[in-house]
Amino acid sequence: MSPRPPAIKIYNHPVSLLQDQGRVGSALRGELIHHALFFLDHCSVREDIERAVLQAFSLQGVDRQRWAVEEEYLTPIVNALSLPQVRQWFKQGVMNLREVEVVDAQGEVHRIDRLVIGEGVLEVIDFKVGNREEGHRAQVELYQRLVEAIFGRPTQGYLLYIDEPAVVVVR
Repeated sequence: MSPRPPAIKIYNHPVSLLQDQGRVGSALRGELIHHALFFLDHCSVREDIERAVLQAFSLQGVDRQRWAVEEEYLTPIVNALSLPQVRQWFKQGVMNLREVEVVDAQGEVHRIDRLVIGEGVLEVIDFKVGNREEGHRAQVELYQRLVEAIFGRPTQGYLLYIDEPAVVVVR
């Protein structure tokens, strides 16, 4: 008898016409905002954010004419990036990694939205669009454990809620 092949995990996130269009729109909005924040290495002026949002729309192949770009994207991002703590993460000269993929001991891939590399501590930042949910803190705590194991340095975790805007400290 031949050995059984290792288990394969398949993740499928279908976006179909059968789904709730509100949820589909919210998911796409969240994805576009994450892409825009990825394009922002450092940010000092509103034009940087506008450019990043347009890049996100282009990357996704989304017609920006169908969206309220100013109120759904630019204003929430500008407001979130105006918070004092957040300005520090996007300041010129601050070393950061964006959309960092790390693998846990079980082989699961996790994507950290922004990892700010400071002298004493690594800051693990996860961006959230929409409402606060119970599992958000646990997600950042997991990312912190993974980063600490990889780099052997202490971490500080944060959740940045774009729509509120608010920063939540996680351990």
